[in-house]
Amino acid sequence: MTAHARYRVENGESVVDLHLAGIERLFDNRDPAPFRERDLDPDLVEYMLAVGEDLLAQPARIVFWLDKSCQPNEIETAFRGHFEYELERVDRRRRRARRTGQLSLLVAVVLITGLLAVAQLVGRLTGALAAGLKEGLTISCWVLMWRPVEVLVYEWIPWRRQRTIIRKLLAIPIDVRDGTGPSS
Repeated sequence: MTAHARYRVENGESVVDLHLAGIERLFDNRDPAPFRERDLDPDLVEYMLAVGEDLLAQPARIVFWLDKSCQPNEIETAFRGHFEYELERVDRRRRRARRTGQLSLLVAVVLITGLLAVAQLVGRLTGALAAGLKEGLTISCWVLMWRPVEVLVYEWIPWRRQRTIIRKLLAIPIDVRDGTGPSS
């Protein structure tokens, strides 16, 4: 099933219909803060991230259907505020991971320099024990580089994808309509 088939189409856009009995259903009930400052419901956030991934490359719209009306822009403000904060959190975690990777790389380079020096000294010795020790030191150098390479070279790929999805959600138009929504 394609993502496009999962959602209703209106005016050439995929429409994500969300029915809420009231605006309080939008928020995380565990959060005691006032509504406008609350986090969105975690299940809703997870669903919206999946929607963002599904509809990444196509025009889309979110329609909140409410049984009870709310203040104009209240839902959109909360929705956008939450995902702006999520984007900041993703960026902050990525910066921390990059700093950790850079520090790991520095430690690895210092340790590799020492290990290679010891491996050269051991290489001058003869015998199976010396050869095994030299090979072990060389393998240790490779192992020391594993984490810095993983963090600095490969981990940015999922971070970038996550940022792209959140930016899609921030840009998606939001409508708030009264009623229960389409019956299909």
